[in-house]
Amino acid sequence: MFFLKKILFWEIIASAVCLLMCSCSSGKTPGLGSESVPATSQPFTERKVESADGTYVFDKAGLLSQEDLKACNDYAGWLHDEKLINSAVVTVSELNGKTPYDYAADQFEEIYEGRGSGLVILINNATNEDIVYRTGSCFTNVSQSSEDNAIYWATKEIIGNNYRNGIMRLLQLGELCNSHFIDNAQIFSYEDIKRFEKSLSDIKEDVCMIATRNGSKTSNEDILKVYYQRKFRDGKGIMLMLDTESGSVTAYSAEKLPSKLEKAMKEVNELSAKGDNTGAVNRIIEVFDK
Repeated sequence: MFFLKKILFWEIIASAVCLLMCSCSSGKTPGLGSESVPATSQPFTERKVESADGTYVFDKAGLLSQEDLKACNDYAGWLHDEKLINSAVVTVSELNGKTPYDYAADQFEEIYEGRGSGLVILINNATNEDIVYRTGSCFTNVSQSSEDNAIYWATKEIIGNNYRNGIMRLLQLGELCNSHFIDNAQIFSYEDIKRFEKSLSDIKEDVCMIATRNGSKTSNEDILKVYYQRKFRDGKGIMLMLDTESGSVTAYSAEKLPSKLEKAMKEVNELSAKGDNTGAVNRIIEVFDK
């Protein structure tokens, strides 16, 4: 989590310019105390997405026009389905006595019951400290430097009253997350997650696997179907869920599951039951590689 006080932004810019002018002859990169001004802006492109079914933007401070609110809401909805990220944007002019971070965390709890991979953007006009709150795959896949860069340039846009681009830039951090292997439970290493993602994205079938801890009363099958409907609206794809709470793996598709997968599920579940989560995922990948 990184924030930049909007009221200090132009002071930082002025200092950066001064430092840059003073250091050009030495070839040194100027610094700003403990923070450095990012040299290049994070790439930004508005995607063309369908209208979102749900509400993902909560403009409590009244900062967005109807057009901008819809654009941000549609994009957050796209992340919700495509990346399976529980995304939200909250603008406020009052924190009710909470710190900005705690307010953002409470919003994630209130909107999503604290479940899944979260990306909450808090535009905070109460104390001018904007927050990017992230959990699960958003915490694992989005580096601190990427977040710092995004919030720096978003702050520049927000100060210029371009809230739409500022919010979109911060939401776009979600695109750094995986599409095929999603570690909501944060149980795998970064290297393993990237390896699993590449392996699943390379196979001909459209397969998505989620690692989670299901401590709720809802069955794994029902949770998996909800994820499936988000990810595969056309009903074409295969989704699996590894639940570390029960030590089991569940598979689902609106179409008939491949026989090779059905045959391997007993072995996959035996590995999961023993706590060999890496082995269980590797076995799934082997099935589709053949």
